[in-house]
Amino acid sequence: MHSAITSQIYSALNHGRYLSEMVRLPRAKSNIFLTSHQETASTDLLHYHETAHLSFILNGGVVDKRRRTETERVSGDFMFFHSGEEHESLYRGFPVRNLTIELESDFFETNEVSETDLGLALGDAPDARFSLLRIYREVVTGDEFSSNSIEMLLLSLFNGADSRQRTRPLWITSVAEILHDNWNSDLSVSELATAANVHPKTISKQFPRYFGCTLGEYRRKIRIEKALQLVKSSNLTLAEIALECGFYDQSHFTAAFKRLTGLLPRQFQKI
Repeated sequence: MHSAITSQIYSALNHGRYLSEMVRLPRAKSNIFLTSHQETASTDLLHYHETAHLSFILNGGVVDKRRRTETERVSGDFMFFHSGEEHESLYRGFPVRNLTIELESDFFETNEVSETDLGLALGDAPDARFSLLRIYREVVTGDEFSSNSIEMLLLSLFNGADSRQRTRPLWITSVAEILHDNWNSDLSVSELATAANVHPKTISKQFPRYFGCTLGEYRRKIRIEKALQLVKSSNLTLAEIALECGFYDQSHFTAAFKRLTGLLPRQFQKI
């Protein structure tokens, strides 16, 4: 890769090539951008940001190129970048719409957390996507209470950091992998315990400690997480997506989707 440029130079070179709205949150030590890239607005340059930031893909897709990796991201995915981390973002499936959150160094100091904590907390946790969608809803709402809500939602992104910083039993990693790999299978606690080579009582007792919820709640979150991509990128109806993701019917699916994301499936579809 060639030499990276700063985010300021990158923005200047792309001036007028995309639409962006910024919400400044002084108390939360952060900036939030809603950005729309059209097909003609995609200067792909290696650059970096002075601040840590999250970018959630609301619509379209991005090829996320880092120093050693290249990953295809789609609607419902998010990217986390450490301050100073070099990357390229190649936009696909226009129009591409992103929610980007810049976290100033004061944010981490004030809340006694670190960029490493955030990276650990995000992991593969479905909750991160749901919190980012709720932040989007608050940005769009933009009333006198939104700033407080966004600040709390930003801090909620760190909820999984403690459990991930602890020495985690190997079976916890196995359970997480099994659940994500078999997200649409009807696994019982006994079947999960057999696959992870632990006693069912161990899972029942320890699961909430490491996942922050019950097994049933976590499985529901994984299914809604998978539904995010289907709602955006498939030709399936919402009723068909509900059945594909293991819900009884569209009503059951809609209620779970709204409870976790703050949006109705059709609202997310139209973003």
